Amino acid sequence: MEFIFINLAYNNIFVNNSWLEISTSNLRHNLRQFRGILGRKVLLAPAVKSNAYGHGMVLVAKVIQREVDWLSVVNLDEALELRKNGIKKPILVLSYYFGDLGLAVKNNISLVVYSLASARAINAAAKKINKTAKIHFKYDTGTSRLGVVGESEALKTIKEIKKYRNIEIEGVFSHFAASEENQKFTDLQIKRFNSFVAKLEKAGINILLKHFACSAAALVRPDSRFNLIRLGIGLYGLWPSAAAKKLTLKIYPKFSLRPVLAWKTRVIAVKYVGKGACIGYGCTYKPARPTKLAILPVGYFEGYDRHLSNKGEVLINGVRCPVRGRVSMNLTIVEVTKAGPVPVGAEAVLIGRQGKLEITAEDLAEKIGTINYEIVARINPLLPRQLT
Repeated sequence: MEFIFINLAYNNIFVNNSWLEISTSNLRHNLRQFRGILGRKVLLAPAVKSNAYGHGMVLVAKVIQREVDWLSVVNLDEALELRKNGIKKPILVLSYYFGDLGLAVKNNISLVVYSLASARAINAAAKKINKTAKIHFKYDTGTSRLGVVGESEALKTIKEIKKYRNIEIEGVFSHFAASEENQKFTDLQIKRFNSFVAKLEKAGINILLKHFACSAAALVRPDSRFNLIRLGIGLYGLWPSAAAKKLTLKIYPKFSLRPVLAWKTRVIAVKYVGKGACIGYGCTYKPARPTKLAILPVGYFEGYDRHLSNKGEVLINGVRCPVRGRVSMNLTIVEVTKAGPVPVGAEAVLIGRQGKLEITAEDLAEKIGTINYEIVARINPLLPRQLT
């Protein structure tokens, strides 16, 4: 009962202890930057899959739906969730689907096909409700994930699919393995894709939509754009790689991206410890002098990676405050000795700006040896996202 009383008494402090702020102006800025390069003839199909790379799928889709042509998702469940929330734009499922495929057909959701078996199942579901399903055929040009391998096998498969009366082949596409860093292999993949499309057309199979490019390829490889772009990480103001950024700015010096996501939390406790005190699990940090600590209500459950233990920093009072000890499941300890007065409830920035300082997803990725995609995509989807 005592805990409940305290929680209610400090309700103004403890509501939404950790949250994400999603900048609508930065989202639209990034879209304008890509439109400025691509023009209006190339359709945009931003990837809002995987909770929009951690930014909030429905939230982002509602902001951008009037300014894009398509939306792309990872599975049928995501597509149906968008429809449930009033999103009317064409939607492409990029990877997989289970359950009632008739729901996809009824809801004007286009499905990826990379095997004859999947096409057969889609055709049967569409036939059952007397409708035509729309599909995009995936040809594997070298990433070795999903997609039909080999030009002759792919051509044979697509010819068989053409026989199904309840399927319309709306698009054909592939996926790059290393467009950010290996232009030689990218050349090979584009060559394979162009050859396949030429063989289709020679066989009298003309498919409306052809797409290949992700954010990086869209920027640095005009020959990969075709007539639709699956815009990914760039939409969210993050660079696909340092190499892609360098090459892009060489070609388009005025191009800029603005991070869309800020991740914030609040201090829930402040305490002083003496020299040599054990801080956190495993006693992995012991201060060399008396130290002031702040406790934050985030940990690896919330998506703040455990590898940031004794490496990460957060911003409090416009000061970089280092993580001390191990990041635990729901709590992280930071040193605030140099941050001045830090009351309970003080704002702490995990990703984003505070004053003149900024912590980026790239900063965190570099500290733990990963990529910015993972940093944002793994932020717990249960945390509230709010538009700013």
